[in-house]
Amino acid sequence: MNKLKLLFLLFILPFSIYTQSLTDILNITADNYIGTARFQAMGGAFGALGGDLSAININPAGSAVYNNNEFGITFSNNEKTTKSSYFSNILNNQNRRFSVNQAGGVWVFKNFGEGNLNKISFGINAQTNSSYYDKINVEGINNSSSIDNFFLNNSNGLTVSDLSLGNDSVNYVYRFLGENYGYPAQQAFLAFQGYIIEWDEINNTFFSLASYQNGVNQEHQKNSKGYNNKYNLNFSVNFKEDFFFGINLNIHEVYIENNLYHFETNFDENSAVKSILYEDRLLTIGDGFSLQLGAIKKFDNFRVGFSYQSPTWYTLYDETSQYLETNTVDIDGNYYTDIIDPRVANLYPEYNIKSPSSITLSSALVLGNFGLISLDLESKDYSKTKVKPKGDFLNLNNEFSKELQNTLNIRIGSEFKLNKLSLRAGYNSIESPYKNLVDNSSSISFGFGYDLGSTIINFSHKSLQQNSSYQLFDSGLVDKASLELNNSISTISLIFKF
Repeated sequence: MNKLKLLFLLFILPFSIYTQSLTDILNITADNYIGTARFQAMGGAFGALGGDLSAININPAGSAVYNNNEFGITFSNNEKTTKSSYFSNILNNQNRRFSVNQAGGVWVFKNFGEGNLNKISFGINAQTNSSYYDKINVEGINNSSSIDNFFLNNSNGLTVSDLSLGNDSVNYVYRFLGENYGYPAQQAFLAFQGYIIEWDEINNTFFSLASYQNGVNQEHQKNSKGYNNKYNLNFSVNFKEDFFFGINLNIHEVYIENNLYHFETNFDENSAVKSILYEDRLLTIGDGFSLQLGAIKKFDNFRVGFSYQSPTWYTLYDETSQYLETNTVDIDGNYYTDIIDPRVANLYPEYNIKSPSSITLSSALVLGNFGLISLDLESKDYSKTKVKPKGDFLNLNNEFSKELQNTLNIRIGSEFKLNKLSLRAGYNSIESPYKNLVDNSSSISFGFGYDLGSTIINFSHKSLQQNSSYQLFDSGLVDKASLELNNSISTISLIFKF
């Protein structure tokens, strides 16, 4: 192991000691609210309405609309069906999860004396900002590329002495590469020790020992779990009866675990490599802070709302681990199984994400005691996403400006009351943050509520459809599978007035 040469390369070659991709960062900064059943049923169009615990998360002025103290809790059942198409091979996968996704309360203090300040409200709400429980299965015969290209890309700038063991153990060299040279060198090391790539002394470069002129069978799975939870600390006031103003201090909690499994077989008869099993685990943990400001104005039966969501400032760190198992054959026809299992958890330096801010303009028509219709327009420019330290994420920050765009999301909701029974429906038009790669999506929702006096029971069902592309690896093996996602979320909320 030529440690002095490797340390020299550390300073002269561009590299990244981090593992996050554009998609990983976007999953953290995107909002996919799962709120109260009433909020879900009406498509989340609450910016000009208020009077709902999840509405606080859209417009903090909404808590000043309350006339009574209220506490609520929401349970949800999330079912996902993902259909993948990869080189004409189609797979279906289902995933189901039950959870408590919202809980909170509002306390209202009325002014029974003189003055223009009619009410002061304090609210606390916790809900799921994004849920990461998912499973993607991809299978097919690839006639042009293998995971060997991923390993070759990560070997650029390295030599055979950099990836050799010498007198050291696999554990030691793998850890040394990670701490001093980063993720790419570790991947090249796995492939070299697993006899997927070999050194060409004439051309001073690595080459692949795998041959797949007739195509290679690929099985690829990505299992994800985790959450981005958002906690609102809310304060609002009702001024001169028709004006409502509010502010939120938000705390974000992030936990994401991605487990990748990639298996290749059916290499050519003359290939030294017969099968490759690669596993990668990425754990992301951290927290964030954001601020929201909002206002609502009532005009008889018509209301308008405005809210501003500041950027969210995240502080995160990653942990990764890899495993490689190969079956190979030498020129004498002897077969070998090599397992490269460093059993090392790579802890990466802390980094920061600044998500884009957003503005929501809202309106609502209240039809007396009969019902209402509401509309929200939300604008968010994902190209403004930034990751620091800038020097370590220069390429990724450039990708944000190049690949992402400003989005305009539309939320429409309606509610009609029949005595103690309320019927609701909603629609969302969700614009993709990508300029390419992912199509726009939409969702429809419906639900009902029944008022028992001091207790309200609400139910909702929401269906979301989305088409997208899934790229197997960030370099080398960059073939894409087409994904068709159908997601349904059923929620039940229990609301208690006190």
